[in-house]
Amino acid sequence: MTELVSYAPPWWDWLTLVRLGALALMVLAWAGVGFLASPWLAERFHEASKGYVDWMVVTFDKMFLTVAPQTCSSAIIISTLAFFLLGLGLTAGLPDGTGFQVARFVFAGLLAVGPGLPTGYRFPRFVTEQLWQRRINQFGDQLLDALNYMSNGLKSGLSLVQCMDMVRAELPAPVNQEFGLVMSEQRLGVPLEDALVRMEERLGTEDLQIVVTSILILRQSGGNLSETFDTIATTIRERRKVQGRIRTLTAQGVSQGVIIVAMPFVLGFVLWLLDPELMSRMWTTALGWGMLAVMLGLQGLGAFLIKRIVTIRV
Repeated sequence: MTELVSYAPPWWDWLTLVRLGALALMVLAWAGVGFLASPWLAERFHEASKGYVDWMVVTFDKMFLTVAPQTCSSAIIISTLAFFLLGLGLTAGLPDGTGFQVARFVFAGLLAVGPGLPTGYRFPRFVTEQLWQRRINQFGDQLLDALNYMSNGLKSGLSLVQCMDMVRAELPAPVNQEFGLVMSEQRLGVPLEDALVRMEERLGTEDLQIVVTSILILRQSGGNLSETFDTIATTIRERRKVQGRIRTLTAQGVSQGVIIVAMPFVLGFVLWLLDPELMSRMWTTALGWGMLAVMLGLQGLGAFLIKRIVTIRV
């Protein structure tokens, strides 16, 4: 009669190694938090990101917002750590398995260090750029009203400086802030032409460049500035109409791209609700992880190509 001998798995079985690896990753994460909190490493980080921080401070200053460099540095550090820990958090809640657990934890660690750190580091730049672009769009919409104000003011006998001061007093931000800065510089002795050029360099929009160039030329050569403002306003308005038509024509392509990109994720979620055990093989086997990686790569390539196709510059 065969004697049954109980078998105890060794301490180094796959599940134990996976748990030790997860513990090591979390210890490294908290160690990273401690190192970033240390004065020495914080100083090294500030030196390495000085250009980044200076750009954020200057950009916020152009938006008439006072943000300290220390605040920008803290935002960069917090964002970097948040995305790093988010990458590590992808390992949470995974079902118990065999050797594939190690591969998944290694993949999550690479995801945290690879895309996680650069994405977190650049996320404050992305937010700042979005805020700046929103301000530029608002200024472009209000520039038409400013041109109408100045054109009507010139027709009523006001000077160009008085018309700009009227724009500063009557219109909302951001156009009143920009023209108010021009008026402040002009009162401090800066020539009006130089103040306008500074505003154009600060904002860098094509519409404002046309306006400033027209003012500079007509102030030197003479001409009807009121009619010029009306012509520029009409040109800007017509170009906005063309841009609106293009956006309408490309909206179908954009919506199709969004649907195509979102379809695999929605379909995968529905299948997971219907049969969780079947879909769990996508993240419990090496083949499933490989298929997910290929799918994400092809999805990213498809989204990039669709974006290039539907983006038309005017």
